[in-house]
Amino acid sequence: MNRRRLLHALFIPILAGGCTAPGGQPPETMRPPVGAITAAAAYPPIGAKWNVRVTEGTVFHSTVEDREITAASVMLDGRRGYGLVSPAITSVLDPATFNPIGTIEGGKVAVTDIPDTGLFSWPLWVGKSWGATYSHADRLYGAAWPPAKSQARVTAFEDVTVPAGTFKAFRIEYQGGIGSEALSGFRNPGPPGFGTRETHWYAPDPKMIVKSEIVRLGTNYRWAGWTTTELLSPPR
Repeated sequence: MNRRRLLHALFIPILAGGCTAPGGQPPETMRPPVGAITAAAAYPPIGAKWNVRVTEGTVFHSTVEDREITAASVMLDGRRGYGLVSPAITSVLDPATFNPIGTIEGGKVAVTDIPDTGLFSWPLWVGKSWGATYSHADRLYGAAWPPAKSQARVTAFEDVTVPAGTFKAFRIEYQGGIGSEALSGFRNPGPPGFGTRETHWYAPDPKMIVKSEIVRLGTNYRWAGWTTTELLSPPR
């Protein structure tokens, strides 16, 4: 069950015609260059459904599973969120930032990230970078960590091919958590952290993330491993 948490929170579909992030114009230093291709934040409406293929692996084994996800309005510790619901787990996003804030399993809060992971900053354009600080707690594991930093950057606008087709997409490189310096295949000595190194492809045409690759680094409390999520069918 633990191996489902991270991937579901990080595969975040974003469609046109959904809810648009509030807020004013960014400061001049954060505005895109003239003529740059940009992507604004939007999500599919509540009740939309889509399908993804999830491949998960460790140094010992790998699995492949197709999943249906439903968009729903949910509550996480009294905080209204946008839920990505599957039979096993609900990943919860902050509807203002569109960043992961936690997960729910079996009707109970499993993971919280406060205020959020800082995975996205809108609008997107090639060359944009940002950082965030957040606290992570896993109630099922029974542990919480002090605030950690994350860093993200849009590094390219390129073709990416998934089962649903080939899309032009922004490639977002992300690294965050504690213990991110450990790159070995096994957990290093010392207290476990929650470091990850991630790549996400956000496609402006379907306006959603069509592929994500997440690597749990050597000191991660869930052990080293990786998860790849690919779009099988767009929201309907």
